[in-house]
Amino acid sequence: MNSVGRFLLGNWPLKLAALGLATVLYAGLALSESTRSWNGPVPIEVLRAPAGGALLEAPGVVDRIEYRAPQEVADQLTNDSFRASVDLSVVEPRAGAEPVTVPVDVFPVDPRVRVVSYSPPGVTVRLDQVISRVRPIVIDPGVVPEGIELGPIIAEPNQATIRGASSRLQNVRSVEGRFVVDASGINIDQDVTLEAFDELGALVPGVQIEPASVRVRADVARQLAYATLPVVAQLTGEPAHGKRVADVSVVPATVTVSGENPDIRQLEAVTTAPVDISGADVELAATVPLEFPDEVSSPGSPEVTVVVTFVDAIGSRSYEVGTALLGTRPGYSYRLDRPAISVVLAGPLLTLDELDATGLVAEIPVGELEVGDNDVMPIIRAPRGLRVVRIEPETVRVTVDQPT
Repeated sequence: MNSVGRFLLGNWPLKLAALGLATVLYAGLALSESTRSWNGPVPIEVLRAPAGGALLEAPGVVDRIEYRAPQEVADQLTNDSFRASVDLSVVEPRAGAEPVTVPVDVFPVDPRVRVVSYSPPGVTVRLDQVISRVRPIVIDPGVVPEGIELGPIIAEPNQATIRGASSRLQNVRSVEGRFVVDASGINIDQDVTLEAFDELGALVPGVQIEPASVRVRADVARQLAYATLPVVAQLTGEPAHGKRVADVSVVPATVTVSGENPDIRQLEAVTTAPVDISGADVELAATVPLEFPDEVSSPGSPEVTVVVTFVDAIGSRSYEVGTALLGTRPGYSYRLDRPAISVVLAGPLLTLDELDATGLVAEIPVGELEVGDNDVMPIIRAPRGLRVVRIEPETVRVTVDQPT
């Protein structure tokens, strides 16, 4: 007993110091590994999903983790420092996907970290049964541009197998491939991706389609338009001298044309090939072809008859004519302020060309003039077929002196 007492009480200062040091080291270690919180989120992974099952929704995330770790380790943690998962190997896929609660497992990547608790400890999943169905393929060209005609659409193959969760497949109303028809009229020959749609036309997610795409072919052509247009004769050359065109008629007067819609819309008339009227003087009849723009044709005869009639061309000429006093009285003298007058005659050019201007005279009636100055309107008698257009001046000054 005395020996035990001596052992416990011997070197007691040294033993007391050792006990204090151990207490301090333990307190430091406990303080450095106190419980901490990590607020995620850490995505929950799916492990060992059973064959023939489809998870309808993702299991979510772990949003809070209680852990212990040394200070230098805790300062370097990220969301990737933790792993969260659920094991679905014990869940049996069922049609209709009834909710099932499964536990969540969280573990650290760094072994120096110890997970104390986490939230949520479990999640509810819906594991639906995977089924397959065969559906016909519908090809949708969308809105076909105006003036474009789309031929039969051929899809190879014409049906597809869809695979996925039963609750999703029951919403599929059609398997469609969609493409766009170009306004240039290029034929369709391309691979089109297939997609599953519900009755409202919305895309159904999570559906596998086999094949994923099909080859689509279709002939594209511009729609033909028809129009009945007037025919306009195209004349070249000049008729005989002294003649002009009186009337132009075309037989038939209209023609039906066909072509692509935009080309037809731009047309207002169809012209003939040039008709030469050089030297013609009475009537000319010619059968000539019609001239159509490119890509425009006529289902009827490509020729028409053009009839052109001519009449005398009308013109005017100016002449200087002399004057002649008409109705002078004996013993009186007469003086004119100008010896000649200008006159403009109009009528057929041929008549004007043949006119002998020396036979023209301006008559000045003086028989009833009073002594003194008088303004008198000249009288000009136009040859047959012509008419007087203008006389310049309109009056002449005649001075009458009485007899001495």
